[in-house]
Amino acid sequence: MIAGNKPMDRSHWSNFYTVDSFRNRGANAVDILSEYLADSQARTRSHVLNSESPTDRLKYWKSRLNGDLGPVDGALLSEDFLAEVLQRSNHLHDPRYAGHQVAVPLPELAWIQAATALLNNGMAIDEMGPASGPMEEAVMQSIAQFMGFGEDSGGILTHGGTLANLTALLAARQRKSLGNAWRDGTNQKFALLVSDQAHYCVDRAARVMGWGREGVIQVPTDKAHRIIQSELVAAHEAALSKGFQVIAVVGNACTTSTGTFDDLEMLADFAESNELWFHVDGAHGAGQVFSKTHRGVLRGLDRADSVAMDFHKMLGIPALCTGLFYRKGSDAYAAFSQEAHYLYESEDEEWWNLSKRTFECTKRMLSVAVFGIWEAHGPRLWESLVDRLVDRAKVAAAEIERRPRWELFATPKSNILCFRLRDGDNAALRSRLIERGPYYIVKTVLDGQTWLRCTFQNPLTTDEDIFGLLDTLESMH
Repeated sequence: MIAGNKPMDRSHWSNFYTVDSFRNRGANAVDILSEYLADSQARTRSHVLNSESPTDRLKYWKSRLNGDLGPVDGALLSEDFLAEVLQRSNHLHDPRYAGHQVAVPLPELAWIQAATALLNNGMAIDEMGPASGPMEEAVMQSIAQFMGFGEDSGGILTHGGTLANLTALLAARQRKSLGNAWRDGTNQKFALLVSDQAHYCVDRAARVMGWGREGVIQVPTDKAHRIIQSELVAAHEAALSKGFQVIAVVGNACTTSTGTFDDLEMLADFAESNELWFHVDGAHGAGQVFSKTHRGVLRGLDRADSVAMDFHKMLGIPALCTGLFYRKGSDAYAAFSQEAHYLYESEDEEWWNLSKRTFECTKRMLSVAVFGIWEAHGPRLWESLVDRLVDRAKVAAAEIERRPRWELFATPKSNILCFRLRDGDNAALRSRLIERGPYYIVKTVLDGQTWLRCTFQNPLTTDEDIFGLLDTLESMH
């Protein structure tokens, strides 16, 4: 060390902006991630989900912060750190994963994610999304038209279905309520009609808008969890008699628990005859529109005013990436309207300034993966994914019906399947499965009873994986 100079600080920011460091660390990361993917597909792990308790997992990560495991090697993120994150996560790329509704990402998209993370174009305004902004506008218009909407259709991408549903209902309030609620506030009693099996985010959206518990009118469903038409009519009439201004009806495509699709044609007729906004929460199942075989359950989707569809559910894109489609693209501007002179040069409808249509100011470059797939493959890649995943559920359903100890909730219409052991403690059975491994499934409660629930998200799941899951469950009872 030269006298009078300070020793080099290996954690100084300047060490992490070098091209050589980026290239070398990237090459190592590629090797580690490729090995992880290979191990996952080879089913070498004893557990898809490590059975450690949350408390034990927290203890481990605290120990790293306390320095119990030794210093890192001077890199921004050590190879040991990456390896531990991989090892201690839920392994969706293992074909024995059949848990929650999260895509098993197409591996090549990891490199797209890396590129957009490096670019970090925030997309609030045109100048911060000069590539990804126009890509989003183009691909959302193109997909909307494929879905059956007209030339005036369009949409935006958001970080998740919860945000997409809230945004759609804000637009509905502006288009269907009296006055300008966004500008002037509200003192009216607004309400929406929705299935009693709807995702909790619809209820949450209404409460965020200040409608309260009574503003979410839950319509009874049949044994298959579909909205009953006569109950819908009765619920609407009752709400009007109580002084509510009902502005929207929301359809499920499909329900989270059971994968059930509402009768969208019936709901579209009802919305049209009562001058209501028709929104479809298709976060999970709207992706079936890309499949010629499985799109029949979405008949009537093209009559909706708005549709939420998660690309990160059945379509192989990393979370979060949700499309919010509007039959009339200009409706997207109804949800938000406010001055921000440091961002916008005018208050006109400007598609190139995306934050005029979303809650989000800074937003990841969500459109790049969607655009890239759509440009290269159109609906074909997504069709093949949807067909494979729904087929996995149908194979499992047929095998369950063949085994007398098991009961099927309903014939699957998507990649979601609910089943249970007759006269067994299914909650305890699921817990034992997670502890023993290697399979990962979840559970739900339907009509007060616990059912086992699989969402087949991995196209590499084989018939043998499905049979092995059922054999393992039977061996533990």
